[in-house]
Order: sequence, then C-alpha cells, then structure tokens
Amino acid sequence: MKKYYAVRQGRRPGIYSSWEQCKAQVDRYPGAEYKAFSSLEDAKAFLAASTAPAAHLKSAPVRTKPRKSKPLGAVHIWVDGACIQEPTGKRRIGWAYVIVHNGTELHRESGQDIPVDSARHRNVAGEIMAVLKALTWCRAHGITTVTIHHDYQGLASWATGAWKATTPLTKMYAQTIQDSGVTVHWDKVAAHSGDFYNDLVDRLARNAARGKGKDEKCD
Repeated sequence: MKKYYAVRQGRRPGIYSSWEQCKAQVDRYPGAEYKAFSSLEDAKAFLAASTAPAAHLKSAPVRTKPRKSKPLGAVHIWVDGACIQEPTGKRRIGWAYVIVHNGTELHRESGQDIPVDSARHRNVAGEIMAVLKALTWCRAHGITTVTIHHDYQGLASWATGAWKATTPLTKMYAQTIQDSGVTVHWDKVAAHSGDFYNDLVDRLARNAARGKGKDEKCD
C-alpha cells in the first residue's frame, strides 16, 4: 500500500513518498513532527493542522501595491519550468509555482507567457518566470520572507551573485530579485526525487508548456 509521509516540523516541511525521504528531513531534528498516512488527503490535513494561514489570504485579490500587514512566517514556494520542442522546431515553454504556508496551499499558478527573446534559455526561462511571478504575488499580499525550493542551481546563484549574470534575461532576473523587497532563502532540491510539491510544479509547468489546463493529465 502506498504511503504518504507528512513532515510538519523538520528540515523541509512537506509530503514525501518514501520513508527514506522523510527520514532525511526529521532524523536528529529537534522537535520533529511527522506521520505516515495511506491517503494524500489525510497527509495534507495533518500539515494543515498546525498554524492556519491568515484567512484573508485565501480569497484576497492580487493588488498592485503590497498589503500593509505583518509578514507571514514559514512561507514556502516551489517553482519549475518546462520546455517542449515541436517537430517544427518551435519551443513551447511553461512555468509554474505553488505557495504553501504551514502545510496549507495558499496559491498556485502556471502559464506560458515567456518573452520571445528569452526562448533560447529553454526551461530555465520558465523557471525564472515562475520565481518572478511568485514574488509578485507575495508582494501583493504582504509576504516579505519566503523560502524558494528549486531544482536548477542558477536560480539561487544568479540571485545571490555566486554566478555572474551575462544575458539580458539573467541580468533582469538578478536585479528584480534584489529590488523585490522580499527576503528569499534558497533551497536546492533534486529533480524527480519524490518531493511532493516539486513533482507538482514540474507537472504543472509541463501542462502549461503543452497548453493544457492545470488539472489536465500530463504524460
């Protein structure tokens, strides 16, 4: 029987598909809270049973100016991009992100609105767009500190200056992060490693690249 391992307090809270992945987050972690479930719904409920997010965030419309409110804690963002090359040679690029607060999903979004001159970056253009879109949403909702989980190292390295930004897209990205007003903590995760939300944004980004709706099946 498939099990879902929910980590409520650990190195990286979330839902994992194997005990080995769960153990890596909780082993020797002070005050770790985790539990195995036979259904994904029960695992999500366990995570959500911690501190619920502010109610106004569930239905608040996107604003052009940051909301004046206390910053939320434990806000995590998973991002990903995808690139699909058609037989004609045209590239279809998608992006996606999911924002989670204390185990409860606040918002998710995906799309394929990538600047034409950025297409040469392939899926990296999608990953960059996902970060920028997510931070825009956070600013509009008064969130000033986040942890971004990503599987491409450049997202963190360009933003922190560890890698030199040399193209118009990466220069714009690095500058936008610096000017965003949001403090970002970066967490590198392995792609296709069983991390629930990382796998989710991977699927959403591929769906977006193919022009599918966010809930449609993606091969």
